[in-house]
Amino acid sequence: MEKTLVAKCPRCDENLSATRLSCDNCELELNGDFPLSKFDYLSADELDFVESFLKAQGNFKTLQNEKGMSYPAVKKKFNNILEKLNLSPIKGEERGETAMLTVDNQPINEGDSLVVKKIKEKLNSNGGSTSIPLYSGDLCDIGFDPNGKGLVSPKIPVPNHLIWEVFDAAVEVVIQKGGKAMKGKARSGAKLGSDDLPLDSVEGYIAHKVHCAQIGETAFGPGFVIAAILDWAGICNNERGYLTINPTFLNEIK
Repeated sequence: MEKTLVAKCPRCDENLSATRLSCDNCELELNGDFPLSKFDYLSADELDFVESFLKAQGNFKTLQNEKGMSYPAVKKKFNNILEKLNLSPIKGEERGETAMLTVDNQPINEGDSLVVKKIKEKLNSNGGSTSIPLYSGDLCDIGFDPNGKGLVSPKIPVPNHLIWEVFDAAVEVVIQKGGKAMKGKARSGAKLGSDDLPLDSVEGYIAHKVHCAQIGETAFGPGFVIAAILDWAGICNNERGYLTINPTFLNEIK
C-alpha cells in the first residue's frame, strides 16, 4: 500500500516538518529540520485540482468539463488554492498581455457597416474604453485600437483578433443560420471543420473567412469576447453555446 506524506499534525493540525531523511540505496541518514514544500500542505483534492489545471494548460473551460464544475466554482477553488499557497495573481502587464491602448473616441465613417457603427457609437459614449460582462460573469476591458482597425482587450493578447471584420463576420454567419449560430470551441483546441468547430459556427466562420484558417487546422478562440461585445452593443444575444441575433438590430438592417 502506497503511503502518503502527512503534512499536518493529527493532534493540533499545525504544519509538520521533516527531521530525518534517509537513502534506501546507501543507507545514508541526514538529521535536521527540513521544511516541506507549500504544495505538500494541500489536500489530496486540492493537489488533484492543481494537476488537472496543469494538464488543461490553464484553460478553465477544459477544467470545467473535466471536473463537472461551473465556472464560478472552478474560479473560487482556484483562488482558494492560490490563497493557501500564499500566491498573488500576476497582473496583466506581468503576463505579457496586450496593454489597454485606447483613444478618446473614433469617427464613424460613411463606409462603416451597421455593426461597426453600433459598436463605435456605444464605445464613443463611454469615452473610448469600458468594461463589459462576459458570459461567465467576469468583466472584460475593451477599448479602441489606436490604429483604427478595431478593438483591443487584455483578454485577447494576440493582435488583430478584434479587428472590425470579425464582428461583421460573426453577425453575417448568425444571420445566414437563421438568427442563431453555434459559437464553436476553438479555445478547447478543436480543429476547423470538426463537430466542435464547424465552418458555420461563429469562431469557425471567423477563422476561415477573416484569418484564412483551413479545414483541419486549429484556430485561436476570441469568440467569447466577440460575442460579449456584440451583446453589449445590442446587436446579438450572448447565450450558452450560441449567438443569436437581436430582433431590434435585425429590424434596423431590413
